[in-house]
Formats: sequence, C-alpha cells, structure tokens
Amino acid sequence: MSRTDRILASAEQQCREQGVRMTPQRKQVMDLLLQQQGPQSAYQLLDQFKARYQGNAQPPTIYRALDFLVQQGLVHRLSSTNQYLACDHITCHHGHKGTVFLLCDECGGVQETPMAGAAVSELEHTLDDLGFVIQQEPLLEVHGRCARCVAS
Repeated sequence: MSRTDRILASAEQQCREQGVRMTPQRKQVMDLLLQQQGPQSAYQLLDQFKARYQGNAQPPTIYRALDFLVQQGLVHRLSSTNQYLACDHITCHHGHKGTVFLLCDECGGVQETPMAGAAVSELEHTLDDLGFVIQQEPLLEVHGRCARCVAS
C-alpha cells in the first residue's frame, strides 16, 4: 500500500469515526493535494481535477470539497496565500493543540510543525484574559526563508 493510499484510508476512517462521509469527489480532491509538493490554490486544484477526473467541473465542486476537508482537519487553508495543503499528521495517533506553518517566501516551500504546548497554553491564557474563546485549533503562519534557501 502506497503512502497516499495509507493516508486516504486513514482519512476515510477518521470521517467514519466522526460520522461524516468521504465522498468520491472529496477523496479525489484529497488525493490531488497529497500528490503535490506544496500548497495549491483552489483554481490549481480545479484544473487538475478537470484534467484527471471530471472535465466539466466548476469551482463550487472544489470549494465544497475543500471546505469539508478543512472542517475535518484533513486539509489546512493557508490564509496568507489562500492556498490549501494536506495535513502532514493525518496518520498520527496523537492530538495536536496547534500548528505552525513555516512559509518560505523564496522557494514557496511550506513546513508544518506542531505548536509547542507552552506556546498554545500562553496563547490560550492571553486570549482568556481578553474574553476571547478559540473555536478551532490555532494555526499560525510564519513567513521567512527556509534553511535550504538561507544556506544557498
């Protein structure tokens, strides 16, 4: 079984456990994201979806699938670039309280890493003091240059 197949199977299992359905179109969009090296815009995914699965697909097809996948925690939306990428931790069996995305402004690479527990606790404490309640796990996007680009 390939890495992509293992991730898709795990994603389907998570959906079943949450009482939601991974439709064929949602699975196809997820598969497209898993085949990519970096984040993709909805329109890039639409072009790939048309070429591979359904030539007459329209933007709502992709956006509905992406919304579902984001809600299930299988895909992340990078707000600063309006792009999507599959979660690196779908097959993990441990919880995440927050995620940091390191976005390289030079090569476009993205690295996903769990947020340190102390950082999440401090953020929650600060927000509690302000009376603000977090509805989802915090996602933090940090722009800069990756180690490979800094070295070159």
